[in-house]
Amino acid sequence: MDKNRKIQLGLTAGFAALLAGPGLLWLGVNPFCDTTNYENRTLTSFPTAQTSIEQWPGQFEDWLEDHAPFRNGFLTLKAGADRLVGSLDSSNVLLGKEGWLFLQDVSDSKSLSDYQGLTSYSQEEMAALAGTLEKLNQVLAQKGSRLALIFAPAKEGVYSQYMPDSIPVVSRPTRVQALVEYLNQNTQVPVLFPLEELNTAGAQTQVYYKYDTHWNDVGAWLAAQQLLEVLNLPFERTLPTVKANPDKTAPTDLANMCGSWAFCTNDLYYEVDAPAAQCTEGTPDTELTRYQGDGAEDLLLVRDSFGAALGSRLAQRFDETVVIHGNLLSEENLARYQATIPQVVVVEVGERFSDNLAGRLDTLLAWAEQASPSA
Repeated sequence: MDKNRKIQLGLTAGFAALLAGPGLLWLGVNPFCDTTNYENRTLTSFPTAQTSIEQWPGQFEDWLEDHAPFRNGFLTLKAGADRLVGSLDSSNVLLGKEGWLFLQDVSDSKSLSDYQGLTSYSQEEMAALAGTLEKLNQVLAQKGSRLALIFAPAKEGVYSQYMPDSIPVVSRPTRVQALVEYLNQNTQVPVLFPLEELNTAGAQTQVYYKYDTHWNDVGAWLAAQQLLEVLNLPFERTLPTVKANPDKTAPTDLANMCGSWAFCTNDLYYEVDAPAAQCTEGTPDTELTRYQGDGAEDLLLVRDSFGAALGSRLAQRFDETVVIHGNLLSEENLARYQATIPQVVVVEVGERFSDNLAGRLDTLLAWAEQASPSA
């Protein structure tokens, strides 16, 4: 065998070892490695017999990317290298000042473009939303119920001082700010966007998580007080004592999205020293949750991920509260879990999820037209 042939065989064997070696090694060591799914999503499944030939290569590639041997270790190693040079190589997460993380434009939202003022609703879109919202309000009012709508401000706007200088604000108001103004002018429904209140409080204490997209208990408590005020229920104007709970870990969805979970561990879980409703079914994070509070009226809260923290704080001023995540929202489920119309209905929508509002209002309207008032 000539020398060139031996070199070719050696290179081929080496390449095969590089391809197969990690997989073979993984079979023996994976019980001792970190295989936790830190990302807030379901990892891609392996193609099945039902997967078409055209879809098979793409789904296999996605599966391999999600389940590659030593994936978590390599993601952590890369994230650590990025942090050493003060950068973050991620299409989903933006590195801000003082280590704060922010969401970029992703598949289900345009958070960064919204912050910059690059998105907008047309007059026709706002008019259609106003029409549905007002019709829902009228149907509920006829059956003895009150309606309120709250948009949870995106973290980028609340903590804009930590946004990198490379992300300029192009125009104001943002599309949700413009929508809120329009809805308040053209409907009888109180529509809230507590950006100013959160900005003010955020200068004194932390109201959103440093490595997560959501408001913390402090931000949720403040939003609940805004809602209680417009609903003519007892509310507090002064923020109670805020303490860090050492037994709870601050969530880190943004850090998890960019492989930085091992490095983003210095945030604190802040809580407001104030009463909260008792959870009687599910947990704050489940798609159906029930609470018992100290009020006299019943509440239906339709939420997205921001409503998980809001639920117990708002429900404290009500008797029985049903909280339904938008993923579970349908006429059938509303009829099942909220058979009669309560005295108060609140719709919570995260700023970056505002495009979901139209569908949720349609579903609520169809349910309200058929449901009976509470006894």
